[in-house]
Amino acid sequence: MTKIKIGDIEIFPIYETQAGGLIQKITPAATPENIRKMDWLIPDFADSDGNLKGVVQSFLIKSGKNNILIDTCIGNGKKTGYQPWDELKSNFLTRLGNICAKDKINIVINTHFHGDHIGWNTVKKNREYVPTFQNAEYVMVKKEFDYIKAGNSDDFNNSVLPVVNCGLVRFVDWKYKIDENVSLFPAPGHTPYHVGIMIKSKNQSAVISGDLFHHPCEITHPEWTTDCEFDKNALINSRLSLLQKLANKNIIFIGSHFARAGKIIKDDYYSLI
Repeated sequence: MTKIKIGDIEIFPIYETQAGGLIQKITPAATPENIRKMDWLIPDFADSDGNLKGVVQSFLIKSGKNNILIDTCIGNGKKTGYQPWDELKSNFLTRLGNICAKDKINIVINTHFHGDHIGWNTVKKNREYVPTFQNAEYVMVKKEFDYIKAGNSDDFNNSVLPVVNCGLVRFVDWKYKIDENVSLFPAPGHTPYHVGIMIKSKNQSAVISGDLFHHPCEITHPEWTTDCEFDKNALINSRLSLLQKLANKNIIFIGSHFARAGKIIKDDYYSLI
């Protein structure tokens, strides 16, 4: 995915690693046979054999004086429970640094708290995890935080709790305006209080979906869900609601795991062009 311009706003994707194989593995309906039936997915989102293409990536939004990082990928050396993401070694911070020095990041937002969206919140230093972006305010939806806190997982203890303990967190409602251009909106289902990101500037708009959608095949088939959803019915309803709002409008749709952005088109079915 390349840089996206929305009015005066610049959105930079920061690639970390591949995700297509894992997404396909945890999405039962996304068999190669079914994927090959959707010609529009090939070649950007799947190969001719029906194998999914997807990525783990973050997004840097330059909005006025704010450098806003949306989700922080997997991180190095962390245990996710998913191969080949465990003990990852990537140059994510170098890629980010080529666009914006990490000490210039002043806002970090997690759409939800799964390991592939929070990992670079922290880095290990002297055997302890410390905040990666020490000049940033970490914006977290309070009810989503309460949900992951109750699970007391390694993801929480390693990638969330350290920034809370350092006093860097602003807890907010899932309807929250970050600045005049960027805001959160509710997108529940994948997790209880999952949010998406709306960006608006000069009559132009874009949406970053988080894990409301894992792959573009779910745009045509909103009923296709992965094995790791909190509430599948709520997720499907959130997807349909957003698709109806975006269809055939001049709004850029940015899937957090998508290989490129596009616009939602509704003809006989929903697709991304």
